[in-house]
Amino acid sequence: MTRPTPSTPSYMANSTTRPSSMVIPISSGDIVIRQFQPEDAEQIHALFLEGLVYAPDSAHNVAQHRNLSSRVSCLAYLGFALGLGCLFRNNIAVRVGGGALTLGATALFVHVRRTITKFWVDVCARTRETDLGDITHFYDLPLPANPTQASEPQGPSGFWVAVIESPEDKSSEVVGYLGFDYRLNPDPSSGELRHMIVSMNHRRRRIGSLLLAAVVNHARRHAPPIETLDLAITEFQPGAWKFYENNRFSSVGTRIMKIGPLLSMTVSRLSRKVFD
Repeated sequence: MTRPTPSTPSYMANSTTRPSSMVIPISSGDIVIRQFQPEDAEQIHALFLEGLVYAPDSAHNVAQHRNLSSRVSCLAYLGFALGLGCLFRNNIAVRVGGGALTLGATALFVHVRRTITKFWVDVCARTRETDLGDITHFYDLPLPANPTQASEPQGPSGFWVAVIESPEDKSSEVVGYLGFDYRLNPDPSSGELRHMIVSMNHRRRRIGSLLLAAVVNHARRHAPPIETLDLAITEFQPGAWKFYENNRFSSVGTRIMKIGPLLSMTVSRLSRKVFD
């Protein structure tokens, strides 16, 4: 099975048999789930950096915490302790060697932690230059004049945001988002979830569940060809792991990704059926 060419979007291929879907916001209390609007972009970039690097349970901070008990860190602790012990010996050569060992162990520990931080900051920078750099184009979004109704049919891809609307000043605070990419997935029967982030100031409000429900409902309107939902997740996202497992996702494969010369992490592929 092959994808339609760009001149014939896949969501138009069977438009004669299925009515076009409308982009209608979903409200839950003061939280509104709707499609991305261009004015959301800066808040999305800031929220992505918060969720991946700065939040207490971010992948960066979890990686830093786990690194404290990693083999490389334990080696640095051992070297530092041995070097420190040598500093109290009477032999001058042993003391010099101990000083060098202590400095080397400290440098190794600092280098590893800086490598972890650089990796996750670089991930944020690369993502901002790719799919989050031009969300409208990457996710093939229509640009309606009225946010409650699309001016053209919504394709299989999409990008949903959770916002708190402020009627007084007509502004929206983006408190979460989730992308759904269909065009670049090599398997025409599946779509990929990308970049679910929920603000750390608005947790425990079912925002993640509302975003996922919006994507699942959207995918069901485009089934077939979409039959499965996939995503990639790292070992440093335990909260996200639990969330997806609770929503019937299961692991279908793993791979090892290098973080630096001495570091790596496990990246897993999760999947579920659209109609599970």
